[in-house]
Amino acid sequence: LSRLESLSPLLGKMSPGKGISAVKTASICIVAYLVGVALSPYILPVDFLTSKLQQHDVVEPQNNVASSIPAAPPTPTSPPTKLPKKQPDEPPFPHEDAYKSLVNFGTTDDNKHDPFRGVDLVIHRNGEPDPCSRQDVTPEEAAMEDDAALSPTSLALLHAVDNLGGRKKPLDMHIKYDVDAMITHALVVGKGDKSLLQGRGESCGPTWEEKNHYIDRLPHLKDTSISTMIKFCDMGTDKTPIQLDHEKLSIVPEIGSMPCHFHTREGLRITSLEQLAQLARAAKVPAGECTEDERNPDGTCGTDGEGDTDSTTVAGGRRELHLYAVQAGRQFIFAPKYVGEIFELPHVKVPQDLPVWLEVISLKPRVLDVFNFFDRAESAAIVDKAMKETSETHRIKRSSTGASGYNVNSQRTSENGFDTHGKQAQAVKRRCMNVLGFDTYEESLTDGLQVLRYNQTTAYVPHLDWIDDYQKLQEHDFDTEHMGSNRFATILLYMSDLEKDGGGETVFSHGWPPGQAEEDHVQFKDALAALRESGDVEKILKRDSWEEKMVARCRSRLAIRPHSSRAVLFYSQNPDGTPDNNSMHGGCPVVNGEKWAANLWVWNAPRGGFPGSPKNQHVVEKNRAAGKAPEDNQKKASFTNTHADEKMKNAKLYFQDTFWGKLGVGDPALNVNTYEGHQWNVKVDEKTVKTFVIDKRPSQPYVI
Repeated sequence: LSRLESLSPLLGKMSPGKGISAVKTASICIVAYLVGVALSPYILPVDFLTSKLQQHDVVEPQNNVASSIPAAPPTPTSPPTKLPKKQPDEPPFPHEDAYKSLVNFGTTDDNKHDPFRGVDLVIHRNGEPDPCSRQDVTPEEAAMEDDAALSPTSLALLHAVDNLGGRKKPLDMHIKYDVDAMITHALVVGKGDKSLLQGRGESCGPTWEEKNHYIDRLPHLKDTSISTMIKFCDMGTDKTPIQLDHEKLSIVPEIGSMPCHFHTREGLRITSLEQLAQLARAAKVPAGECTEDERNPDGTCGTDGEGDTDSTTVAGGRRELHLYAVQAGRQFIFAPKYVGEIFELPHVKVPQDLPVWLEVISLKPRVLDVFNFFDRAESAAIVDKAMKETSETHRIKRSSTGASGYNVNSQRTSENGFDTHGKQAQAVKRRCMNVLGFDTYEESLTDGLQVLRYNQTTAYVPHLDWIDDYQKLQEHDFDTEHMGSNRFATILLYMSDLEKDGGGETVFSHGWPPGQAEEDHVQFKDALAALRESGDVEKILKRDSWEEKMVARCRSRLAIRPHSSRAVLFYSQNPDGTPDNNSMHGGCPVVNGEKWAANLWVWNAPRGGFPGSPKNQHVVEKNRAAGKAPEDNQKKASFTNTHADEKMKNAKLYFQDTFWGKLGVGDPALNVNTYEGHQWNVKVDEKTVKTFVIDKRPSQPYVI
């Protein structure tokens, strides 16, 4: 102030009459400034304006889109400033901590990286060996090395979780149907104008003619562009078979459609985010490349991906996780690319813990060898039970054909019986479902194990396992192109050895021997002439008979030679549900010896007579009006202890060898829903003392 007063004469000269006034004004301003400086730390941060300006330079991690204002490059003398993960005014994902714990991200020093970091998702349509789309990775995302940051895949999954309506639902309480919706949303819906897949998976649309889809009429999607993959996953109301778990499906957030379910190349269904993360980590360590202990901190092997023989390395050393998208209501189908390709199935467990794998025999038809599927002991037990069976519906007798009833075909001369619920049959049926990619077992999706005997000269003309009812004359709807159910896949089990040229092969009449060049294909007339010239069947088969012609086909077309414990898988449907006419096959005449075999038919949805099976409603109404009883295989049985036998005071009821309930003195009666052929055992002190086999009666009371 004294200095300002010393300047007053000068100021007075410059502005006469106003010098003193100017000094007072300046003095008041300076005092106010000093007071403000003294009090400001208690009111606003000193760097308030700086922090506000810095907010505009933050990169938003949720969608990994860089700011339009580039950050200034750091000076050589100072390290780059690490930007915050999220904008201060944007709340974190509600489930982020639970997600990290679930996928084992950041819980230990060894797993401080995001499991999806450096792994690109590659998507295939069901049954297709070549991918339809892959993850859209920007150069900025590919260059990110911050282990502590969430990857684009994790961000997309977390965004899907938030939109699933599960903000109040613990993340670990979500079931596989929720996971289906999360993955579908992350791949093709995403956040804003970005999802995980290139072009939002537009190249993964329907392979069938699609028109008048209900999604096009949803009001909330009016004027909204959605990925065609949505219409692949949800085939529409007239093309989606209704499975028993249909009501449990979670809809795709923001869209309202049904999601795909996802499988690995080997058929393993993705049922949890934890499992998906484990697969992503495994993709960073291809088999034979390095051990878990040898991998880098980010999960990769080496620095540039050299030495990879699995084609899982892409530019920059990134890895690929291939997922196969299966339409809602449809079943997984293996996607072989070449003859001889191997599919290892470590998730399938068999006796003696032997490894199970598939080897491709043919692409058209889709036929695969199943190694170590069953052993000779199981084979012998199945044949022995079939030989001892006495019930009219299950005993060995002349084979029949057709969708209903017992119809003998003159061109099917084999004998067959059914083992629906024997111990070995049940084990084989469950194993079969596991091989085919089902994560749960449903009795209504399997037929009984059909046991077949072919004596010399017996055979079966080429046919489809898919049941033809194009005129819709049956109550059951067999039209699998739409909402019906039918035989979907077959596993053949060979239980005896036949000599070379002994016949008994399974021939696919539209296929050719594997590896045979087109110019080497033998036409039927030439094969028949060669057979007659050889004289191999001259003494046992009539000339020009259908059996003789079958042998000629068997020696020129794709033929599977039987040997004990061999198993073969083939499909009767295409991935879109249409019948695969290439799967036409027959049983070649046995020339020498006796052939034992079995087959298991697996259906794409509940088969006729079971709850939930699809119906031709017009036939149902016609039959009910005519007084015809409905087709229903389910029976009701009751088991009661009369207390008459002291030995039964501690009795227990078992379904085969599975404990069902106590049936001792004082225990209430046990009522069950069951099926014809089911075997119920009463055990005392772990020993079976009584056995009941369910027959055709709709209601069956049993007492002990």
